[in-house]
Amino acid sequence: MVHRLLASFVGCALILGLVSSATAHEVFQDVLKEQYMLKSFSCKTCHPDGDNRKLRTPFAERIYQELKGKGLSDKFADATAKDEAAKKLDPESVTKDKGAVADFDKMVAKEFREAFKNVSQQTMTIDSMIKEGLFDGARLDTKAIQAAAAKEKDAKK
Repeated sequence: MVHRLLASFVGCALILGLVSSATAHEVFQDVLKEQYMLKSFSCKTCHPDGDNRKLRTPFAERIYQELKGKGLSDKFADATAKDEAAKKLDPESVTKDKGAVADFDKMVAKEFREAFKNVSQQTMTIDSMIKEGLFDGARLDTKAIQAAAAKEKDAKK
């Protein structure tokens, strides 16, 4: 029964993957690219229905449980409001790398990295999810993997 449910989940994720090709927020991509040598991963990695952010994959639900209660949505809304007010006074005061939202993104990356670390140590690790094909929307960076393998091989010599 679990296998059928899992197969249905993977099948649905594959169908959604063909429909949606949006990439996930850079803050989250950077942590996973760094840890698992991924080229990219899409929104559907965490949200099977790209438009409904409350619908989460098992991976995303575990991350959410780690981050829940930290008021990140309110902090993001506050940062957005501050940036909008700052832009009215000086349009060049806010850029992708400068402003309240940029500072928020740095803070969220740190929080996500910690939550990710905690989740990756749970029973179903991110490693096992990738190997079992449950980490939908992720593409391995084969060049980075080959370079890491070569580096590891050289270190053993």
